[in-house]
Amino acid sequence: MSEENMKAAAPITKGIEDKFHFAISDACIRCGACAKVCPVHAISMGASHYEIDASKCIDCGTCSHVCPVGAAASPRERRDSLKVADLDPAKCYFNPGCALRLYKPELPPLMLEVLEQHMGPIHEHDICCRHDPHLPEGSVIISNCAGCDRRFRSLYKGIETISYWEVVDSFQDVQWPDYHGIRMSVHDSCGYRHKPQVHAAIRSLLKKMNIEVVEAEHHGTTSECCGDNFYGYVPNEVVEKRIKTRADEFPCQDVVVYCIGCERAMIDGGKTPRYLPDLLFGRESRTTADTLDEYHTALNAFIARH
Repeated sequence: MSEENMKAAAPITKGIEDKFHFAISDACIRCGACAKVCPVHAISMGASHYEIDASKCIDCGTCSHVCPVGAAASPRERRDSLKVADLDPAKCYFNPGCALRLYKPELPPLMLEVLEQHMGPIHEHDICCRHDPHLPEGSVIISNCAGCDRRFRSLYKGIETISYWEVVDSFQDVQWPDYHGIRMSVHDSCGYRHKPQVHAAIRSLLKKMNIEVVEAEHHGTTSECCGDNFYGYVPNEVVEKRIKTRADEFPCQDVVVYCIGCERAMIDGGKTPRYLPDLLFGRESRTTADTLDEYHTALNAFIARH
């Protein structure tokens, strides 16, 4: 099934986070490989084959990676975006996400400037997606973070979202830096797995910057978690092993990421992460040397304050 033919996901129920989950088909041969690696113990033997408890699944994709017959897979469901042409700038708010504001505070003003150059004045918004955004009904949040996109669009009545990448890719006259054909792989955030339009916008931006993309086997709608989502569910050494496994799957040393957690994971995995906003503005990626515990402690403290 092509990405264009992915079926529409069920309508969002406001107040419930718009999460997706993997499922195991009747093709299961009952080997148990998936149950052994699930970080949240969401997989158990059912009446005829292994099954996934949707309430526990964190949509990481680890089960699909180890299944020898392809029985474990993410449902081919697509969550559509708003149309950029339909956006009313007066109702748009740019929220860069907590991790970006914490670790790369110099980037959000540059990202906002590009929006305003092409759309006119855009409101800034700095409330974390885990808190009431305190915005009027009909507001649209433009965010670069997949988690923010998911939570804002589903948890709060009257709020819609669109990715920063779709919006800036629609601008026709931006002179992005030229990287002279350098080859890079792309790690797609698992939170955007069900938005192929975001994957397309990101690759379009990379092409505009003269970057040749060399895809990993699991990318776009079949992307897998970098391992960071495992944190808190399993011992840190298991998280770090998963991070290394995922990093080793990328054919290039340079890996484009658009999530700070994924950036930190790629460093741990031995890759050179190239954070997409850094690429857009011709900046060297100033990466964090924080450990898993340091990163999550700092981020959680920042979230609590915002």
